[in-house]
Amino acid sequence: MKAILLLFSLSLLLVNTCEDADTFPLGTSFTLSPQQELVNKSADMTIKWLEVAEDSRCPKNTNCVWEGQAKVNLLVNGDPLTLTLRDGKPEEAQTLVGDYIFTAETLNPYPEGETIAPADYRLQLKVSSL
Repeated sequence: MKAILLLFSLSLLLVNTCEDADTFPLGTSFTLSPQQELVNKSADMTIKWLEVAEDSRCPKNTNCVWEGQAKVNLLVNGDPLTLTLRDGKPEEAQTLVGDYIFTAETLNPYPEGETIAPADYRLQLKVSSL
């Protein structure tokens, strides 16, 4: 009897864990942290932010020859996706995946000359259906 009760309790825990998964909305921007995984059940989609692959953006209050760019690597349903944020090139921050448009809106914090710890980054992302 105790084994059945324990098995039932574990089953309830697993069901609650699945239902409590972080979700993201379609058509509205949302914030993603490094290594965070979000789901949208209606779109049958999982997004995981792997890393900031590059951040060569020109630091605030400096003059640079090139404005630089930031590249973020994501996994969408297990498939790799890289989005590039670059001033004056918003089309590079958008990618079509199936019937959805992924748009990297901002990457914070913006460099100020100090090295940014990977865990401190936050990505503002928008996923819209066609």
